[in-house]
Amino acid sequence: MMKKIILISFVSILLASTNAFSQEDETITPKNFPSIGAHFGMLSYIGDIKGNNSSNIFTYTKPAYGFYIEKKFGNIFGVTVNGMFGKVSKSQLDDNIFINFESSIMNFDANLLIDFDNGKIIKESSVFSPYLSVGFGYLVFDPYGDLSKSGIKYNHWSDGTLRDLPETTPGADTTSNIMVRDHIYETKLTDSTNNYARNTFTVPLRLGLKFKLSPEITARVSAAYIITFSDYIDNYATGGNDKLFYTSFGLQYNFVKKSEAENKYKDFDFSEVDNMDSDGDGVIDTKDLCQNTPNGVEIDNKGCALDGDKDGVPDYKDKELDSAKDAIVNEQGITLTAEMIAAMEQERDSVDVTHRVFKADDLTSNEIEAIQKQYESSTSKKITKSVIPAKFASLDVDKDNYISAKEVTGGIDGFFEGENNLNAKDLNDLIDFYFDQ
Repeated sequence: MMKKIILISFVSILLASTNAFSQEDETITPKNFPSIGAHFGMLSYIGDIKGNNSSNIFTYTKPAYGFYIEKKFGNIFGVTVNGMFGKVSKSQLDDNIFINFESSIMNFDANLLIDFDNGKIIKESSVFSPYLSVGFGYLVFDPYGDLSKSGIKYNHWSDGTLRDLPETTPGADTTSNIMVRDHIYETKLTDSTNNYARNTFTVPLRLGLKFKLSPEITARVSAAYIITFSDYIDNYATGGNDKLFYTSFGLQYNFVKKSEAENKYKDFDFSEVDNMDSDGDGVIDTKDLCQNTPNGVEIDNKGCALDGDKDGVPDYKDKELDSAKDAIVNEQGITLTAEMIAAMEQERDSVDVTHRVFKADDLTSNEIEAIQKQYESSTSKKITKSVIPAKFASLDVDKDNYISAKEVTGGIDGFFEGENNLNAKDLNDLIDFYFDQ
């Protein structure tokens, strides 16, 4: 019953931490999920059984594994829920008695996480960064001993043998039997004076280093010192609660949010581009074969002005709407007769070209100025330039105070590459300005 209560409590903590940061959307999306990870490593026991004189904390390690779920809130703090499963074991000679144990371990804990890549201590973009956590957990254990099949403890004699009687027993040298250890922990260990609980609470302290392999994948190396509230993990209570030490390597998957750079098209309505109709003739640009059709002109389903007699001149320009099939017409749609064609040929052949050769010295300054003005008025077209709006000023690359078609294209390309601050509405305004200037 106690185990069920603890497990339900951990699930409640996890759900509360997740829901606290996802109330903006009723529907859970990947960006609302916490990170998930798995780890494996080596688990050691620190307690009443000390091992041999040359042993250390890593001498009697056993493999262990687990999982964790992490949810960050802000850049510094987060919460984690961790599960760890494995075994601990140790043995030693004690007053000629060979004592040993092996216990299964199942530990669950909830923790407050502190990350150092928070922009205040270490840059958020740092590949390596340390972290630490402290929490509260629940541990289930079950110690067993490697005794003889009859439950008799191994007695270690000075000659190095294991026997069924202590060496100090009178006549043991002739009545004792040599025993061979089978290394099987088959005997459930109990305390005759205390029917202790095989579960307890824990306080885990973790310190680790994380390595960002990618925005989604993080590797972690950590060490956990787990303080328990029981002195019976080894079935021996001689003072002081037992502890666990777990070193591990893990991989974590992060359900990351897209950055603003990755999401630069979030305000752009691609359907608006797909349905754009620049000339307003009712046919979208992607299907319009005749762009810039004048307002009010009747068109076909391809966006082209109607040409009833198929003479190549649209009806709104055609002064002869019923030209014969295959007739030769002029730019006004009027059929050209043989006489008209001959007259045109004759007019072309009769053009006289007169060349005048003169020197600049022959002309006065007033005459040169008059010739220059006449040349400019006859050969140049004055362009009335509009004032370029400030948001489009950077697009005027050649600084001629005129946005050209090439510069419009450059502005649109810059929008898609994230090289300018224009939005979808600005693109529409840019195109309108181009045609209005």
